[in-house]
Amino acid sequence: MASRSVEAVVSISNSPETVIDYVTDMQNRTLYLNPLQSISNLQGQATEVGSSWNWSWVMLGVELEGVGVCTEYAAGKRYAFRTEGGIVSTFTYQVESEESGTKLTITVDFEVPAAVAALPGGESLLTDMEQSEAEKTVQNLKAILD
Repeated sequence: MASRSVEAVVSISNSPETVIDYVTDMQNRTLYLNPLQSISNLQGQATEVGSSWNWSWVMLGVELEGVGVCTEYAAGKRYAFRTEGGIVSTFTYQVESEESGTKLTITVDFEVPAAVAALPGGESLLTDMEQSEAEKTVQNLKAILD
C-alpha cells in the first residue's frame, strides 16, 4: 500500500494546554472530526500511551471501523494516535505557543487501501479528501477554541 501525508495549520487564540486538552478528550472528537461517527470501548486514559478505543468513520459513504491507540502524549505540546482496521493512519496534533495564542499543526499519515489505489486517480482523490478533512478539522477547532 502507498503511504501519504497531509498537514493543516491554524492559529488559535487559546493556550497550548487548552488546545491539547480539548483534542485529547474523547467526548469532543466527533465535534471537530466530521467523518468520525463514534468512539466506544475506551481502555485506559485517552492520554495514556497504549490506551485504545473503537471507532467508526464514514468515507465516501462507506462506514469503516477499527481501533485507535494512543502512541504519544506530552501535556500542552503533542498528542498522537494510530488507527488500524478500516483505515491505517497516524494523527499527530502539535501545538506551539505564539504571540496570538497557539499554533496548531495536524499531520495525518495514512495508507492508501489497495482497492482505492487500483481506481484511476484513486490515490490522488483520497489524498485530496484527506487534505480537505484536515483543513476542516483545524477550522472546526479554531471555531470551538478561539
